[in-house]
Amino acid sequence: MQHLKDKIKQAFEKAKDDKIFDRAVVGVVLPNGTSFNTAFNTTEDSVFDIASLTKVCPTSTLALHFILRGDLSLETPVASFIPELKTNYREGIQVKHLLTHTLDYRVPMSSLKHLPPQEILDYLFSYQFDLAPGTAFNYGNPASILLGILLQRLTGQTLAALGESLFFKPLGMSRSGWEPLSRIPVEDIVPTEVCSFRNQALQGIVHDESAFVLQTLFPVGSAGMFSTVPDLMRFVTMLLQDGVFQGQRILDKGILNLVSKNALEPSVKGQTALGWELNNPLFMGTQCSSSTFGKTGFTGASIVADAKRGAAIVFLSNFTWPQREKKPDRIYSFRSFLSDLLFKEID
Repeated sequence: MQHLKDKIKQAFEKAKDDKIFDRAVVGVVLPNGTSFNTAFNTTEDSVFDIASLTKVCPTSTLALHFILRGDLSLETPVASFIPELKTNYREGIQVKHLLTHTLDYRVPMSSLKHLPPQEILDYLFSYQFDLAPGTAFNYGNPASILLGILLQRLTGQTLAALGESLFFKPLGMSRSGWEPLSRIPVEDIVPTEVCSFRNQALQGIVHDESAFVLQTLFPVGSAGMFSTVPDLMRFVTMLLQDGVFQGQRILDKGILNLVSKNALEPSVKGQTALGWELNNPLFMGTQCSSSTFGKTGFTGASIVADAKRGAAIVFLSNFTWPQREKKPDRIYSFRSFLSDLLFKEID
């Protein structure tokens, strides 16, 4: 373990010299159940904007919870919960298409940020697809936004309330959730960017522009969560233990299979599980395998875990501080390097 700690610290020093990020924390979950955190220029329990990690913690995992319970199915028509959905292929859009990002939305959500929130939703509801649902992988925010709305209507609760009651409270994720400034001192929250859109430095304010606009209506399923490395380590440890954490069952058996197996039809090129990416060397490293699942966030966040190895690495940083880079190549390389450090150490 000490050898791995030293390697991570060396990686942080190099990242400091290269000015990849201003602050960061890494957490490692090892196959024997032990874990450790390493912080750079901040504390281990610093709160970060986790950006698109929100899509899996908690949004897609909440959906899987209700699927395992039988309250939803992969084939549930989305229009049965969102009747405002007037797009073409309306009747064929199912929950599985939201979880696998196989709806053919070809619009960057940032291009809609100047619209009022209801107009953004109306645009998504009336979008005209070129391709039928399930025929092409097309990662983006719209599917997760729709999934969040569906979950709220299924339960009558916001994503924030659902995440708190089903995951954050039972797992002891005490510094996780939406709207962190309502409960966490601003100095504990890592700044993400000096934002021209909002004309201010973002610290405890949602970085994702469309999520920022839509949050006036509800907590958004695509982005907006804030969390810490220790909290996310608890979450991913629960998944690796097939829904159990510290002897307590949080999710029904079978959750690990749902988050770590390819859910795309053979005709669709690519690999993705239900909410999670699979076997992607771009950020999972050269040692990843068919049992490696993970997710990234635009602000410089990532989770990489391996179902068979029983190990994971959680990384939070403020890569976008003080300004985002035109290409995310450097942060992807750093994530990949971290993943390789872990898997080479345990293999």
